[in-house]
Amino acid sequence: MMKEFGQLSGHFTAPARGGDPSSLIVIMHGWGADASDLADLAYPISLRFPGAAFFVPNAPDVCSMNPMGRQWFDLGDMTEGPQVAAAVILPSVQAACDELGLDHTAVALTGFSQGGMMSLHCGLSMDPPPAAIVSFSGALLQKEAIADLETRPAVMLVHGTDDAVVPFSMMATASGILGEHGIEAACVSRPGLGHGIDSDALTAAIDFLADALPG
Repeated sequence: MMKEFGQLSGHFTAPARGGDPSSLIVIMHGWGADASDLADLAYPISLRFPGAAFFVPNAPDVCSMNPMGRQWFDLGDMTEGPQVAAAVILPSVQAACDELGLDHTAVALTGFSQGGMMSLHCGLSMDPPPAAIVSFSGALLQKEAIADLETRPAVMLVHGTDDAVVPFSMMATASGILGEHGIEAACVSRPGLGHGIDSDALTAAIDFLADALPG
């Protein structure tokens, strides 16, 4: 079903087991795509998390290069763009938490490509932080956005070694910066994978979330 939280609307999936959700998993799509691109991920993840609700929102802006798709920010604005996007995403996540009766310890922010960048950018600045962040084929945009908090989210970075869109080296760069801030990221390299999410990457992410989220 389609649902709106704050200024974002997209695909919402209620817990597979029914009843109130025990967790919320947010999945943010890549640049030039839309929520439908990743909405189907809710089903395989729900097999492990029958109590989870899923929100896969559409990015707020029409893509500057593909009017059929959406973007979290224009690729030509890597400074202000992520901050403007975060000012939309964070209140929307909070609105979802308020409506579903969840606190941030039951939230995972995940995303692919530009959505993975925003999952890191938003999750690392949230106070209190989410339980977990998973960035597929993403990058750390602004290290200044990392909040100096006592509690740290669990972070996983997943990247294909043959990614020709967002270089594989960005995973090591992000991991190093996170380490400087006391965050030890779990890094998953996918040999031979280009810019995408394969079954092994998804399985690794599900296993990772199982240690961070309530079922």
